Amino acid sequence: MCGIFAAISNKPVAKVLVEGLKRLEYRGYDSAGVVTLDDGALRKVCAVGKVEALESICESEPLTGHVGIAHTRWATHGAPSERNSHPHVADGVAVVHNGIVENHSEVRSELQKRGCRFASDTDSEVIPWLISTSVGQGAKPGHAIHALSERLSGSYAIAVLTERDPNTLYAKRSGSPLVAAIGPEGGYLSSDVSALAGFAAEAIVLDDGDQVELRFDSVAVYDRDGQPVTRSVVGVDDACGAADKGGFPHFMLKEIHEQPSVSAVIQHRYAVEALIAESIDVDFRHVDRLRLIACGTSYYACMVAKRWFAEVAGIAADVELGSEYRYAPDITNPPREFAVLVSQSGETADTLASLEKLKSQRIGTLGIVNQQVSTLAREADYFLPLLAGPEIGVASTKAFTAQLMVLAHLAAHMAEQRGYRLAATRFRSALAKVPKLLSAVLHNEAAIIAVAERFSQATSALFVGRGALYPLALEGALKMKEISYIHAEGYAAGELKHGPIALVDENTPVVALAPSGELFAKVASNIREIAARNGRITILGDRRAILAMSDVASHALTMPITDELIQPIVAAIPLQFLAYHVAVSRGYDVDRPRNLAKSVTVE
Repeated sequence: MCGIFAAISNKPVAKVLVEGLKRLEYRGYDSAGVVTLDDGALRKVCAVGKVEALESICESEPLTGHVGIAHTRWATHGAPSERNSHPHVADGVAVVHNGIVENHSEVRSELQKRGCRFASDTDSEVIPWLISTSVGQGAKPGHAIHALSERLSGSYAIAVLTERDPNTLYAKRSGSPLVAAIGPEGGYLSSDVSALAGFAAEAIVLDDGDQVELRFDSVAVYDRDGQPVTRSVVGVDDACGAADKGGFPHFMLKEIHEQPSVSAVIQHRYAVEALIAESIDVDFRHVDRLRLIACGTSYYACMVAKRWFAEVAGIAADVELGSEYRYAPDITNPPREFAVLVSQSGETADTLASLEKLKSQRIGTLGIVNQQVSTLAREADYFLPLLAGPEIGVASTKAFTAQLMVLAHLAAHMAEQRGYRLAATRFRSALAKVPKLLSAVLHNEAAIIAVAERFSQATSALFVGRGALYPLALEGALKMKEISYIHAEGYAAGELKHGPIALVDENTPVVALAPSGELFAKVASNIREIAARNGRITILGDRRAILAMSDVASHALTMPITDELIQPIVAAIPLQFLAYHVAVSRGYDVDRPRNLAKSVTVE
């Protein structure tokens, strides 16, 4: 969620800090700020809104310091405002923080009794006050920061700058991601490896509990016990081009159009190069049940995969929200389970907490992740990459399709191991057609724009589907909510009569996912029930289905005729296009929807 960037150099770092924040904008934020050490004193500049506003202030009031810390804030405690923006400063100590201090009220009360005067409503401000109080009592900054683990409950990644030690940046990680690097022009800290592109060729990935002392030309890492350690180093791809819109008006639209090529890459790596067999040493003949864990869009991908695992591989699966599973009661004498955790970022707090729970139960784990330098990729027993490339738009598009593709190949792999070879062959044959099918769907964008116009004035919308397309109805509704701010709900079509049909009227558009197939007749019946109540119906289907419903559906989103197994993959793009063009017609920033963050690193 929040983004941290810090730099120490032999020249002013303000422009570098702002550039680092721009590269972290995709994480979501509502304010931004920097602190540099100018002539021995900490100087803070901040702005509510976008990084561009902060950049303008820095240009009109230049910061001259050669060392500084910067932050994009997504509000958790205290409203978005300048007084609540980071960095927070207390008696010569400046801190930026990503995470949540769960016991902040208790700590704040204690510090106030000792004379500390707080300037914000945030939980984060207790951190610089704890450090400055300890330093004031004679502790070295590094020792004061190390002692935080004994005082704070919750998760955090922090970067610290002190007037007492102007030649050192300090950092500590406990539950939230952080990396460090040394480049030709100095040292850097960042929440995300990709933000270091062009600044450094390699980055040090910090483990939980690690603390860093970073100078212009050196970096020292200490573990949670304060002992010097060497951590893994990863290459920093020169990924600046990935942050370019490539001629598209928004990253989201660019990423929608990238899906045919992403699916082709996945198809080659997983089908031709057999990446799963190379990466996972598990005999799924000895697994009785799968547990699929994810949040948000990734959860809907798992809902689709549940049906694939059952139909293709003959293995039952439970799908769990990470935010719920972590608190679920343990089962005595559970069946032979294997868990699959899915996350675009690999840093989703609830998914990682679920991973810890699974590990404590000695259940094998597989992480399916887009960000290969991430906690989930590193700490799960096995790891499969999504290979989608950087996804900048907050609303997931190509990563969702990539999740479906990788989960589909995993189902085919399990099917083959478990003796369902014909089913595996059929599924793989269908998956091989996905790149061309997705390319065909892209050609229908102009028609979808016309459909979007009728949604732009709506205040509510419904999405309905059956079988493997029910999760796509949920995903379509989520996309509409996320970026157009239209209240939208997804339902299983067969459940309409159990309540949701009461919402149907001439002012509520309904998107019915109804391509040809085994369940078409059932969905068609539900569509006619909607039409009988003057519902405004848009059908998402192939030409046969659209023709069959032409008497009641006023608009159509067209997809090719496909094998039913891959219909959920092919149906994703029309739903993404619809949400995108509705949001654009309503004048919203689709890449940075309000109140949302790309990487949900707090609970």
